[in-house]
Amino acid sequence: MTTEKRYRAGVIGAGAIAQTCHMPGYDALDNVEFAAFADPAEARHKEITDRYPNTRGYTDYKEMLSEEALDAVSVCSPNVFHAEQAIAAFEAGCHVLCEKPMAVTLEEADAMLAASAKANRNLMIAFTNRLTGGPLACKQLLQDNCIGKPFMIRVRFAHGGPSPGWAKSHWFYNPELSAGGALFDMGIHAIDLCNWLIGPIHSVSALTATLIKDIEVEDNALMQLEFKDKKALGYIEVGWTSRPGFVGFEIYGPEGSIICDYDRGLTLCSGTVTAGQDGEPEWTTLDRNPTKGGWDVQITHWIDVIEGREKLTMDGQAGRAALEAALAAYESSKTGQRITLA
Repeated sequence: MTTEKRYRAGVIGAGAIAQTCHMPGYDALDNVEFAAFADPAEARHKEITDRYPNTRGYTDYKEMLSEEALDAVSVCSPNVFHAEQAIAAFEAGCHVLCEKPMAVTLEEADAMLAASAKANRNLMIAFTNRLTGGPLACKQLLQDNCIGKPFMIRVRFAHGGPSPGWAKSHWFYNPELSAGGALFDMGIHAIDLCNWLIGPIHSVSALTATLIKDIEVEDNALMQLEFKDKKALGYIEVGWTSRPGFVGFEIYGPEGSIICDYDRGLTLCSGTVTAGQDGEPEWTTLDRNPTKGGWDVQITHWIDVIEGREKLTMDGQAGRAALEAALAAYESSKTGQRITLA
């Protein structure tokens, strides 16, 4: 039996992530009506309304917010528009799910947080890895102290880039729209994982570079992290130029290791292994498909947050913390200095 629809949802920005995750996610839920979307590229509208015939398209998001009585809005536009559009949605009384990075400056992030508080509406940032099976299991392993207090994390997120092949346009490669490259696109996910699993981050050293693609933003980046308790370090590698290779993360503790290979599975190494000493390792494969979940469950989780069935953890403060570290990485690459976070 289906339940009566209670939430009217809209999407701002009708690109790849909106069409892959947000729109079908809203449409699949019995208690949600995917009511409207806004995108200035009118040529996209027919494709979407053919797929969702009861959904109205707008070229101006402000008109959509004015004309539609929406309860929830996903902000899926290019990065530089996130703050102004999220704030407008809050002013219209909506809960906001914002794609990452939540903004391109800390001032914008703070304005979003203030608007969320003033409207008494939820702000969730789309840190989808937190809803994926492997990272969720890893979080539990750490809470259960399976490897002792972790002292090192390594994250590698890399692929061939958003376009050609996935993105609906080349805005990712336009610094006036993206404000950054692979670091803002993929590194922000990696930073959030480090904050969530080990953090908070204390200082950042980084290098960004455009190595292969003929674009105006970085296609590769490296980050070194020091965490606030000074007892753990981290390493992040992200890129838009990779052939197949390791994608995922590794966490090392004094009593074992966790390896979450997104292609091969989640593995726990324990036994008599201890840091700096020989031992007899015991390898246990915990999940052969650690990427299940993610986009497939994100909108359900989001509505559950709005209804109070799920705790909001991917909140604006988490988004701001990840943004602060990313901006510090850009500053570090520019100056050659290690940057300490506030």
